[in-house]
Amino acid sequence: MKKKNNFQDNSKFSFYLLLFLTLGLVIAGWVNVYLQYVSLRDATKTATKASALEIVRSTARAAKSYWSDQLTILGLTEDTITNDQIRAIESQFFTEYIDPIQLLVAEGDAWVIGYNNEMVFDQSVDFPYFGMTIDEFLPLQAEAGGATQYEQMLQDVLLRHESTGEYIWLEEKGVEIGAWAPAVLDDRHNIKWMIGLTTPLSAVMEKSGANDFVRQSTTQMTFVTVVVFTVFYSFVLGQRRVRALQKQLAELRIEIDQSKRQHDVDEIVESEYFQSLKVKAAEMRSRASGS
Repeated sequence: MKKKNNFQDNSKFSFYLLLFLTLGLVIAGWVNVYLQYVSLRDATKTATKASALEIVRSTARAAKSYWSDQLTILGLTEDTITNDQIRAIESQFFTEYIDPIQLLVAEGDAWVIGYNNEMVFDQSVDFPYFGMTIDEFLPLQAEAGGATQYEQMLQDVLLRHESTGEYIWLEEKGVEIGAWAPAVLDDRHNIKWMIGLTTPLSAVMEKSGANDFVRQSTTQMTFVTVVVFTVFYSFVLGQRRVRALQKQLAELRIEIDQSKRQHDVDEIVESEYFQSLKVKAAEMRSRASGS
């Protein structure tokens, strides 16, 4: 009985040990996959923001030169130029300098916020807010179920601060990362543009191959998970078979013990000594009844 209990205790210990090791291995593997994804995502964000910032800085410097050249060509000064002429220069600058800009992927958007905080021009089909200032159309886009996490960018644009960041314009695009920088054209008349470049993070990760690496790691970990749980399931089935055999063996042992006991009784009953005792007992009963 003691040996049986020891065997059962060892079996339970082996089962729980294997269960712990199995779950530990699988959880550790998936945590590693997730950490790899986070590392690649953060590295992609950092690199993309740095690249975008250099691009918008260079474009902002070009805007200053472009502004001076246009004033010279048109024979205008900061004091004589009208609002309509400013808008015309902004639109032309967007077409010649901003629209061609892309960062790695075609899904990226380069944009200009004009001196009056309106979006100068954007050919994207998801921008229906022409003629509205940025602090007007972003809340509207948020109410429509799109824009979120834009507070930092909005603050930077309104204050004409250079920065990098991320926000969501459309849910289907996901997080967009990028940079924005001011182009101070005429500080005295507060004519300042804001040059921005943003790109969906998912598109950059796809283009750079980061998503391929994550998918490969996920596929490998899925295979490992299936193999590990298959081995564990085989062990559980093996343990069930062992317990079933132990039960059958115990029942067989009981049957054998009962059969042996009956055989021993039969041998005693059928022995000559037992038969002689039986005869003597009968004679004694007969005498007792006769007397």
